[in-house]
Amino acid sequence: MEAMHFHLLAFVFWCLSMRTGIGYNSNSSVGEVQVMCIEREKQALLKFKDGLVDYANELSSWGSKEENCCKWSRVRCNQSSGHVSALDFRPVVKNEYGGTSWTPFRGEIRSSLVELQQLTYLDLSLFQGSEISIPKFIGSLKNLRYLNFSGCEFVGTIPDQLGNLSRLVSLDLSKNNFDKVESLMFLSHLPALENLDMRNTNLSQATDWLQAINLLPSLTNMYLSGCELSLNILPPPSLVNSSRSLVVIDLSSNNLVSSIFPGLFIANHSLPALKHINLAFNDLEGEIPRTFGNLSSLETMDLSQNGLTGELPDMKNSSSIREIYLSGNKLNGSLTTSIGLLSNLEILDLSSNFMDGIISDIHFLNLSKLWYLDISLNSLTLNFSPNWVPPFQLITLKMSSCKLGPHFPQWLQVQKRIFHLDISNAGISDPISDWFWDLPLKLGYLNLSSNQFSGEVQKLSSILGSMSAVDLSSNHFHGSLPLLPPSTTILDLSKNMFSGTTSNLCSITGHKLNYLDLSDNFLSGELPDCWMHWRYLGIINLANNNFSGTIPASFGLLPVETLSLRNNSFSGELPPALGNCTALELLDLGENRLSGEVPEWIGENLSSLIVLRLRSNHFIGTIPLHLCYLDSLQILDLSRNNISGSIPECLSNFTAMALERRTAEMSYTYSSNIEDHSWGSEWKITEQYIAKLMVVWKGIELEFGKNLGLVKSIDLSRNNLSGEIPGGITVLIGLVSLNFSHNQLTGNIPPRIGHLKLLESLDLSTNQLSGRLPEGLSDLNFLSRLNLSYNNFSGKIPRSTQLQSFDDTSFKGNPGLCGEPLPNRCPGEQAASPPINGGSENADKQVGKDEIITSGFFISMGIGFATGFWGVCCSLLLYGPWRHAYFQFLDTVGSWLYVRAVMSVAKLQSML
Repeated sequence: MEAMHFHLLAFVFWCLSMRTGIGYNSNSSVGEVQVMCIEREKQALLKFKDGLVDYANELSSWGSKEENCCKWSRVRCNQSSGHVSALDFRPVVKNEYGGTSWTPFRGEIRSSLVELQQLTYLDLSLFQGSEISIPKFIGSLKNLRYLNFSGCEFVGTIPDQLGNLSRLVSLDLSKNNFDKVESLMFLSHLPALENLDMRNTNLSQATDWLQAINLLPSLTNMYLSGCELSLNILPPPSLVNSSRSLVVIDLSSNNLVSSIFPGLFIANHSLPALKHINLAFNDLEGEIPRTFGNLSSLETMDLSQNGLTGELPDMKNSSSIREIYLSGNKLNGSLTTSIGLLSNLEILDLSSNFMDGIISDIHFLNLSKLWYLDISLNSLTLNFSPNWVPPFQLITLKMSSCKLGPHFPQWLQVQKRIFHLDISNAGISDPISDWFWDLPLKLGYLNLSSNQFSGEVQKLSSILGSMSAVDLSSNHFHGSLPLLPPSTTILDLSKNMFSGTTSNLCSITGHKLNYLDLSDNFLSGELPDCWMHWRYLGIINLANNNFSGTIPASFGLLPVETLSLRNNSFSGELPPALGNCTALELLDLGENRLSGEVPEWIGENLSSLIVLRLRSNHFIGTIPLHLCYLDSLQILDLSRNNISGSIPECLSNFTAMALERRTAEMSYTYSSNIEDHSWGSEWKITEQYIAKLMVVWKGIELEFGKNLGLVKSIDLSRNNLSGEIPGGITVLIGLVSLNFSHNQLTGNIPPRIGHLKLLESLDLSTNQLSGRLPEGLSDLNFLSRLNLSYNNFSGKIPRSTQLQSFDDTSFKGNPGLCGEPLPNRCPGEQAASPPINGGSENADKQVGKDEIITSGFFISMGIGFATGFWGVCCSLLLYGPWRHAYFQFLDTVGSWLYVRAVMSVAKLQSML
């Protein structure tokens, strides 16, 4: 929106320029007075051209048969004097389809431009040089009023010479790569400056930015988003000089804290002209200043994605406000009823806060212009009158995680314009109402997920428009899959009770589908062979159904990133065409009836794989060495097959497993541009898919979702593998789970097993491993599950707090093993026989001494530690008077424990 204001200003500037006699067109129109350009300026332009690379040949008229440079493209002259007044090098070119494309100019900005002393307009936006800086000679063009260097990738600093442009009205230095900007005080010499745009410019070293802005008396529009700005001066200076004229303030995506508020609002009416303020994506905390409610001209307020707390302030005096964005904060309390007095309000976004309380009719009393409402991800309860008729007609309605239920909201019946509807996780348990399917809607986005809706959805297509996104997951819908619009983009029907075949999927023929989740239903039969229609399909999850037959070869035509067919009845060999899915990161084909050998092309072609899960199938043959090419792999599960041969030594090539670094989740974000034909607009719908995977974790099969990225695991259990455990596996220091159990492995445990310091689960049971247990096992401090049972290990179990904490089942079935926690002691560790004389008395004393240590001394120490630790931690949470009283209590208890400990020690010493 702010960018539109800025470019609109450039247009207005040109309109004003036309009134002062500045011509624009490269070829004068009929009736226009012809003027000749100045010769020295013509030569200056030709020298400037010599430094340019003109790929689109747009400057072909320069230096050709046309002698008058005022008629050259990209040049404008003053119609009275003939001086060049404007150069416009914005890279906009008409293409053959009637649209626009852009080819930027390249090269160097030559100093011959200094000859153009009457130049008032210079636009070199997106000019691409080679690591160049802003030329200092630009400061000599003292008649410049409009200067645009946006997106030129300039480096270095901003020359102070720009401060010589005292007539400058508009300055755009946005989207450059400046890295040495230590001051913005050059701005203080630009008294006429109305529009300043420095978005996405690194100004982290310019600590005087607010002081410099304060010295601009004419400043109207200020765009400083994404500049890494901070406030190092407390209190910051106030915008006294600029406050009367400021209309737009954009300081979003910086590092600003709440001390910016005094700098912006020194009094209730300090910004009388302010219409648009954007402080989103900063570090603002505390309550929203009440002065916001007194900005009578305010139209747009965006404070989203901060840490603001407290309640929404009273905005009844902001009668002009049209848009309020407060999402992603920590606002609490209820919604003020004064919001219903904002008769011009069009957009209200309060999503992702901690608000609670009840919303009723009065909150929307006069909001007749409201078309966008997002109160999702709060704890709000909607309680409207039974026959309430809203004064608005919404286009977007988002109420996810608010309490609308248990009944379906009847007031939706009168909403005829809704295009985006999200009432997920809203506590609705009604059957889907027949009237809902009969609404005269053409929804582009529908999300009814995580409720308890029931019934069939055969009429779903009747309310869906073009390019629809549909999420009905986690409900009780049943029946066959409905027909869907050809241009469906996102379809999630998972966790329902749909049955029958998936033949209706083939009605989606619009090539736009990019997200398909039908998991956890009762669907059956073979998959239809229409996958070639969906050339953007990146997510396929068909897990936990009753599908049968072979995997369609047409999957190989898709740019799929995650493919989950787990827990079905697919059979046959893997189609080689899957090797064309080079974008695959997660491939889960576990719990099926697939057969044949594990294909070599998995390792050769699917180089992006992070998860490979082929568990519980009928694969045979050996583990192909080509799998070792998968250096991004974090989870490998080939368990419960009939794979034989040895474990490849080259598993050490799994680079991702050799790193301790990890991410919390595997998530994929998909966006779709959905066109609303009825309103002539286009919407961008974004969905995030978090990959889920069943992983055997410490002997239990668990589903990992948000924490999947933390798991680095190899599971080759329950196969027919033989040979030794490869020593190279010990370089995979990121592993948290390793399972080679129920095979025929021989030899020793690699002596460097202790290098796997993050290992939490190790299972080598039921093999033919032998030899002594390596001392390195005692270095596995995070190990919480260990199973070495039923092998041929011998010797003493290494001593460590960790190993002796396991019970004997972790080591049983190894007759040659001895030592704790096994009951059989190692040779030389048996208890000595009691002496003949005096043995009984000495033994009694020893037993008594042990009883004192374990029963008295250690118990007292344990109670003291627990009391002290929890006492201090909990008391810190209490109020002052409680805290003092509690510490006095702890002091008394501590003294008592100290006395008891001293007495116990004294008693022990007397018995020695």
